[in-house]
Amino acid sequence: MRKFLIINRLGIGDVVLTTPLAQIIKENIPECKIGFLVANKSVDILKNHPYIDDVFAYKNKHEKKALIEQIKAKEYNEAIIVDGRLSSTILAWKSNCKLLNKGFCISINKKHIFERKNLAVKAIEDFATYAKTLLNIDYDKNKLTPKIGNCDNSKNKIISAWINEIKKQTKKIVLIVPRTAADIKNWNTTELGKLNLYLNAQDIKPIYIGSPNDKDYINNIAGEKINIAGKFALRDIPEIGKYADFALSMCTGPLHILSTVHKLPIIALYGPSDPVRWAPQNAIVVQSTLPCVPCLNWSKCSKPIGQRCMDEIKFERVQNIIE
Repeated sequence: MRKFLIINRLGIGDVVLTTPLAQIIKENIPECKIGFLVANKSVDILKNHPYIDDVFAYKNKHEKKALIEQIKAKEYNEAIIVDGRLSSTILAWKSNCKLLNKGFCISINKKHIFERKNLAVKAIEDFATYAKTLLNIDYDKNKLTPKIGNCDNSKNKIISAWINEIKKQTKKIVLIVPRTAADIKNWNTTELGKLNLYLNAQDIKPIYIGSPNDKDYINNIAGEKINIAGKFALRDIPEIGKYADFALSMCTGPLHILSTVHKLPIIALYGPSDPVRWAPQNAIVVQSTLPCVPCLNWSKCSKPIGQRCMDEIKFERVQNIIE
């Protein structure tokens, strides 16, 4: 039996956009198995996935030996290195996998040397291209659909009951993902407050999604809101999204998770990131108009705080789309 180990230890959004590759392989190679090796933060989104048999977590270099033994025990024999990293290539080789491709990228002081070359402009098409180049599988790139693991059945009932209570507090269900790990990609909280107050005036209390570390950040945004930071798992987000009228998000992992919800209108705010490559197909993009956008630089910006690309996006642009 062919057992494919797909390795992508990059961000949550990258992993979500790699899932169509698993579907293509599963639907075209009979009786194969698919394993995914991802960073520990992405493990939950792949549990209960219809096209993924095993999920392996890369936690840190000190636990690498145990991870290799886990992969060997499952007898994975072919590897696709999606993240382009030399360390991922070596890990797959030590796990006794045949390397269908190799990555050579290494990081030194936040600089990447021998970076992976993109196979397509859009990330979702880029990651799926390995099905064609390595396995000679034809597919329709216009039908690539990312999917995360299914929500636990017990959680479905909890969310349904919770939503029924939330509907007593708000006229519509509006989801907001206000924060990313990179501050330069976050929208000005003043503008977020304007959005919040605008929704409040229409009897809407938006639901804010985030990690436990985002709780205080969300509370400090002006206006009434429902703060669920840290209360639900990543796999719960699509289940909540099924009830939503629309969502608004920064360019971050939960944006791509929300994009897996069928027919959910999404407003996606972009500054330094490139929406051509990263924006979900079902998102309405609001992008800064500064000439330096997109710069693809999350670590530093020469412009002072208050004059950066995300600060240039004003609430009125979002209001026009909502209306």
